[in-house]
Order: sequence, then structure tokens, then C-alpha cells
Amino acid sequence: MLLRVGRVVAGVVALVLGASAAFPVNALGPRLGAGGCPVSSAGGWERGDRPGELVPADGAVSVTMCELPLPWSRGQAAVPVRRLTDGVGAMVSELNGLPTRDALEAELRRRESAKGRVLGDDLHLGEICNMVGYGTSLSFVVHYGNVRRPAVVLVDRNCGTARYAGRTRFGDPSDSFLRRYRAQLEAHPAPAPLPGCAAGLPAADVDLTRPRGWPRDDVAANRGFRWRALLPSPLSAAAACRYRLDGDVLRLRSQARVPDGLESLRSLLNVVTAVDPVTGPGGTESVTDCGFGRFTRPAALDVVWVGDVTGAVAEVRVWRAPCRAVYAGTTGGRNPTAELLSRLDAWLGR
Repeated sequence: MLLRVGRVVAGVVALVLGASAAFPVNALGPRLGAGGCPVSSAGGWERGDRPGELVPADGAVSVTMCELPLPWSRGQAAVPVRRLTDGVGAMVSELNGLPTRDALEAELRRRESAKGRVLGDDLHLGEICNMVGYGTSLSFVVHYGNVRRPAVVLVDRNCGTARYAGRTRFGDPSDSFLRRYRAQLEAHPAPAPLPGCAAGLPAADVDLTRPRGWPRDDVAANRGFRWRALLPSPLSAAAACRYRLDGDVLRLRSQARVPDGLESLRSLLNVVTAVDPVTGPGGTESVTDCGFGRFTRPAALDVVWVGDVTGAVAEVRVWRAPCRAVYAGTTGGRNPTAELLSRLDAWLGR
């Protein structure tokens, strides 16, 4: 009996030692919840610069992007779990293609040398970091079914690092993941119903000096952190509403369903919500402070509701008076184009 127990213990020890040869025990990471994401803050459990692939490539069946709200981020909305099951191999290859410290330093030196500049001996990559107070802990979890434990890759957005199993790589694959995830959603369209035009909007609900006064933006969750287009996916529906201020309430004056030309509308809205630099005196300035300062309430407001094929809904507000500006997402202040104003008038009347 004692011999049997000894063999069992010896076998367990051998199994643990064999597994740790490829992936250290401390690389097991945090406990995962039912959605496949960490249930506690993804701390720095993995450190170092071991050679080799960041995560095992064989047997991967899905990759999940996880954003866990941090304790100090009160009011942070829950972020949906996004699980990629299409093109998993390509995403894992991208994770494994993130550069090492030496590779990144060599690339930076090459770029600066081409500009005639010489970098110092120690760049301290991943050590001297920004101090942005992100509201979530970001990680990517690679799932392997019953083949092996999931690999939890911690992304430190301040330091620009991705860590797992004693390996440190540099970069943030979030935008690449979301691009693939949107493509997966687009391949299986699930259009969301648009909200109807409310009969009245309290002026406080569109006051840009208040957090709740900003437009609704469900597209943001899957758009990416370095987004270039407000609406990256094709639209499935659109509607327009026109309001006029009456005391403390914006009253609905007209409304219309946009029957066709959705791709043209998406292109137009992406143009008027793009962030362009202000060229300065004598140049063409496309940004206005309308909506801030003394203008906190629109006297005339048009609202465009759009839904895309991924099931997300976004709101675009076009101030018409006492000044003109376009607001959508978390940015705004662009001057509306004549084409946008013309379309709104065609749908809603002059």
C-alpha cells in the first residue's frame, strides 16, 4: 500500500516537473470564470524573456479577449467577452509574432539611424512606462479544449508588453483581434433593431459638459483602440430624427427611415466624424468648439441612428443651431459637410 502511494506521488511529481520544463508552474495564471476570462485582476504573474513562442500553437480552438474592470474604475461598464473561433491559427501566429525586446530594440535603432540619430545603450523597453489609468485589465486567453490548460497572455498597455510563461513580448494585438472578431460577426449577420425617435429629449441628456450627455456608441466595444472609422462594419439600418428646443426639452419635429444608400451614408458619417488636425491660422479648420463653453444646449438638433450587421447601434448628433457640429462616439466637434446637411434636409424637411 505504501509502495503504491509512493508511486502515485512520484508520478505526480514527475508530471509536474515535466510540464514545468516547457511552461513554468507560475505561468498557470489566474482562475478563469465561466466565460473563459480571468475572474481577478491579471497581475504580473509572468516575467522574463525566455526564448520561443509566446503561446503554444498546436491545438488552439479559440482566443478570447478579456477586459476585467479594475477596483478603482467605479462606473466602468461591463465589457462583453469576445471569443474568436474563426481564423484562430492566424491570431495565434500574430501573438507569437510579437517581437522580443532585442528584436524591437534593433528595429528602433534602425529607424532612428535612418534619420541620423543614435540611440543610447539601454532603451529600458517595458521598464519605463506611462501611467495611464486604464479602467480594465486586458488579457488574451488562448483555449485548447481538453488538450492543455488555457494560456493567459497579460497585456500591459502602459508598458506595451505582452507576457506569458516567463516570456515578454512587445505590442498590443487588440486592434488586430477586433478586426478579426468583427469579420466573424459580419459573416453571421445579426442586425439590431434601432431605437425609435423619442418624442422628447431632456436638454440635460444632450449636454456635452456631462458624461451622460454623450451619444450612444455600442460599436466602440469592437471598434479598436486606434480606430480610424466610427463605423467599421456595413450598416443594416438607419433612421433620422429632428428636434427643436422647447424650454428644457428638445421636441421631436420630424423623423424618417433611411430607405437605401446605407453604404454611402456610412462613408459620409465616417468622413464627418474623422479626427483631423487643425491646420492653424489661414488654414481650413474642420474642428469647432460648438457644444462646449457657452453653447451647452442645441436649439436645433438632428440625430442619425445607425445599426450595423454585427448588431451594434450608434448615435450621430448633428447640431444645427445655435452653431454647427457633429458628435459621435467619444469625440466630436467636426463641422458638418454640406452633403450631410443636404441629406438630412431631404429626409426631414427644410
